[in-house]
Amino acid sequence: MEDLLPCFPSTRYQGSKRKLLPFIYRVCEGYDFESVLDLYSGTASVSLLFRSMGKSVTANDYMQYNASTARLMLSADHSALCGIDIDCLVSDVFRDGNPAFNSVEIEFEGIYFTQEENRQIDRFCSNIVDYNGVEKDLLIYLMGQAMLMKRPYNLFHRANLHMRTKDVPRSFGNAKTWESSFEKHMISLFRKLIKFPFDGRPGKSVCINTQNLDQFDAEPDFLYLDPPYLNKKKVAVDYAGFYHFLDGLIDYDLFKKGNVKSPHKPIVNSTSRWKTREGGLEEIRDIIKRWPKAIVAISYRGDGEPSIEDLKQVLGGAGYLVENHQAMDYKYALSKSSNTTEDIIIGIPPR
Repeated sequence: MEDLLPCFPSTRYQGSKRKLLPFIYRVCEGYDFESVLDLYSGTASVSLLFRSMGKSVTANDYMQYNASTARLMLSADHSALCGIDIDCLVSDVFRDGNPAFNSVEIEFEGIYFTQEENRQIDRFCSNIVDYNGVEKDLLIYLMGQAMLMKRPYNLFHRANLHMRTKDVPRSFGNAKTWESSFEKHMISLFRKLIKFPFDGRPGKSVCINTQNLDQFDAEPDFLYLDPPYLNKKKVAVDYAGFYHFLDGLIDYDLFKKGNVKSPHKPIVNSTSRWKTREGGLEEIRDIIKRWPKAIVAISYRGDGEPSIEDLKQVLGGAGYLVENHQAMDYKYALSKSSNTTEDIIIGIPPR
């Protein structure tokens, strides 16, 4: 099947495993399991891979936009998606909305988008409440991806609208992409999305911070972990800091709660134990205590902290049989390192 994997939906996320899906498939297909919990699902690419493999999948992420994306990817039916009049749907969601929905225009002038684009986001959020089910998740997914396309570096970590609007020579970016409308991007993204078959049984998506493992009711026989990490400078990779603005598409009130102490006014500040080496290792210990019978697969960057050896020692110390698989020829986007590996550490629990 590895050579027959379809083209998975694009993600535009740092650290996305989309390009590594053949490697992940090759490693995971060698183990016997029927149900899987993707504990840090992010873009949901790996959750969608497991669905395509015929597994029963639960995806989790503490970001609301990510949880919505996973719900779409795990519940979408190809024939139903193909029956959607996307031009009409997108046009309708940008119709004139409730004037009380004006938080983005007021609070985020000059930060991420032009004022006309801010008004469009407000209209979208005003009208999205009229939708439900797959249509709602679809529109939110498409809008979030369109917003990322119009952002320098596809991120919301800085107040850098000027990088788009300054009339200067550029060695990066795509002015045509930046200036194309949300509607145009959404329609184009949809037409690429429906090329994916969406085979496999429907799955489940939850939105739980992994500091609260007692809130999970899933009892999988396989755990897939793609956790954050600390980089070479011992700085934690803060995905909430990169993509916080997308959560406002789910919870509009967040747009009124931006942190005014920062120029880019982040609207989400989720806590995570992965901001320190010790905290990350503590979380891994708690995860294997919570699901002691599940096979554990940790997808991890070779130069991350805690180190791969740290993670292997936690599993080995708990009696797991540890196996290591490495994708030697993978290069991270935006990384200057030419020798960074991507590993999958497998822990088989003691019987």
